[in-house]
Amino acid sequence: MSELNTNIEQYIERKNYPYKELLENFTEAIYVISLQGLFIDYNHGFSTLVGPGDRYLNTNFLDLVHPHDLELAKSGFVETLEGKVLKEERLRIFAEDGQEKTIITSKVPLLGKDGELLGILGIAKDITVEIKLHCQIQQQNNRFKSLLTNSSTVNSILSPSGEVLYRSPSVEKVLGYKPNELEGPIFNIIHPDDVVMVRERISHLLSHPDEPQDLDVRIRHKNGQWRMFHVISNNLVEDPDINGIVINYHDVTEIRQAQHKIHHMAYHDYLTGLPNRRLFEERLEEELLEAKRKNSQLAVLFLDIDRFKFINDTLGHNIGDQVLKKIKHILLNLVSAKDVVARMAGDEFLILAPAVANVGYAKTLAANILQKLEAPIIIDHYELYVTGSIGITIYPDSGQELSALMKNSDLAMYAAKNSKSNSYQVFTPAMEKTSFKQFTLQNELRKAIVNNEFELYYQPKVNSKTRQIVGAEALIRWNHPTKGILSPFEFIPLAEETGLIVPLGEWVLQTVCKQVKMWEHNGFPPIIVSLNFSALQMLQKGLVDTVASILREHQVKGTSIEIEITESLILNHDSDLVEKLEALKALGIHIAIDDFGTGYSSLSYLRKYKFNTIKLDRSFINDIHTSLDNQAIIQFVIQLSNQLKMKVVAEGVELEEQLALLQQMNCDEIQGYLFSKPTPVGEFEKLLGKRGDGSCASTKV
Repeated sequence: MSELNTNIEQYIERKNYPYKELLENFTEAIYVISLQGLFIDYNHGFSTLVGPGDRYLNTNFLDLVHPHDLELAKSGFVETLEGKVLKEERLRIFAEDGQEKTIITSKVPLLGKDGELLGILGIAKDITVEIKLHCQIQQQNNRFKSLLTNSSTVNSILSPSGEVLYRSPSVEKVLGYKPNELEGPIFNIIHPDDVVMVRERISHLLSHPDEPQDLDVRIRHKNGQWRMFHVISNNLVEDPDINGIVINYHDVTEIRQAQHKIHHMAYHDYLTGLPNRRLFEERLEEELLEAKRKNSQLAVLFLDIDRFKFINDTLGHNIGDQVLKKIKHILLNLVSAKDVVARMAGDEFLILAPAVANVGYAKTLAANILQKLEAPIIIDHYELYVTGSIGITIYPDSGQELSALMKNSDLAMYAAKNSKSNSYQVFTPAMEKTSFKQFTLQNELRKAIVNNEFELYYQPKVNSKTRQIVGAEALIRWNHPTKGILSPFEFIPLAEETGLIVPLGEWVLQTVCKQVKMWEHNGFPPIIVSLNFSALQMLQKGLVDTVASILREHQVKGTSIEIEITESLILNHDSDLVEKLEALKALGIHIAIDDFGTGYSSLSYLRKYKFNTIKLDRSFINDIHTSLDNQAIIQFVIQLSNQLKMKVVAEGVELEEQLALLQQMNCDEIQGYLFSKPTPVGEFEKLLGKRGDGSCASTKV
């Protein structure tokens, strides 16, 4: 533009102000303004800028100018009339079509032959596109700057020696430091225990530039806290624009803490914090390999607390859980540092004693445990007396493999339980034979199936918000002719062991479907009834056909039934289940995972099996109103389930405080003594309720 101004001035001087020729010889927008500010001439370039034709002749040049730029245009006009050459004045104008344009214009006085002032000669250039592009670039730069400043990721460039060459402004948001506060090597803010690892990774990256590195590193926040960061680094030393190692790191402290909690849940008992069966078996496998390599011995002790169910039933699960915690401390205080104490489930504990010299250590440990259990356990104002039964297996005498040692310790425990209270037994091959008591009970169980000595109790499931009954769990009871009502704990293990669980489970499904149809006929509100399926039931051939046949026989929709399976079933028969569960779901049946988190929890199962329902075990619920950690974990499971479109049922709810917290967390359904214990069908129907005219009542509990 400046060069063009000079050319115009020289041209005018050389041609003695022949501005007409000037208009014709320049493609740029040239215009002439009179002393009154009217356009008196302009060229084709100017017409292209503002609009075709000569419509602007004899019009005031200010008519084209944007209102916000009028004062600037007037001032420039006056200065030019005073003899000044005005260069590169930026104005906004309106073209004929109403489009706003931005121009740069220069003006010179137009003089006559005698030097008199005739008007103003101007040249204009349209810079609208350039301005728009500049704004876009500026906007992009501002966005990029904002992105770097507000990002949760810190971007840095390091020299090969670890010196920080660049650090993005987001470091202040993420770590609290201003960029200029972090002079020197990056190692200054890395945890001392991580420095060697980071140096090794940088060295590897420098020698293997095609192998980006990613790792977790602890970095010191300005407030002094050590935060966990996930770091990704790339070697761009040879890139002339970078000439360094590019690292991107973001804070994963909370994520890693949550992952640690989830991992802990998968390998530890939630109530006691002890290793669960999964972790115990992994440790046992490791120690077995070591024992085989060293030709040494190890011991497994299986502890079962006698009549623990009586405590739960009479004093409540909260007291029972506290008893289990006390027993945990008793065991930990008696074992050696190398021993492993685990909780199997319920009232069962396992102890692994690696590298024992002989069976004497295991016997002494068992005797000490039983002796400690003889002392009263004080909880609240209760003085509780418990006893235990311990089964002992010794590798290699009691078994060569994990499964044999576990099974035989269980047999030895039952042998101790059948011998006398508070005793232990070391496994012998004779224990593999069925005891007379088991044989008798087995025969009675077979007769009970034929004689229809069973009945179902129903425990309601209620909507956590409305307290309306939306479902029920069917729980089997044995109406023994001489022993009265027996709970499933007293005969289901034997039924599973003998295979009688299959016909027994079929009876339960038949009875549930019959009852559902009867409720439908009598006008009761529709609900979903859940029932438990054991591993033997799930693995039997023709299961899906059997279930479909029973549904058809009773004319019951599959959507009225929910089948609950355990995590242990998934763990042991993972590959066999997917197709079968999908076939059951195709019938409309809901699938629930029962006692979630008690031993084998895995988030991969939730994704793989696509359960309809997760049942949180009571051990999750007991301390929810007193433990923030418990609340956080339960909230995480509920949120995850919601994202996976799974319903969450909390079982074992006994207190209003527990219910209130679960409501706040948006837990879907509640099951527990707070609303009702399992009841016979007649009492359950009173809870379910219906009006005399056959229409449904509100059904709230």
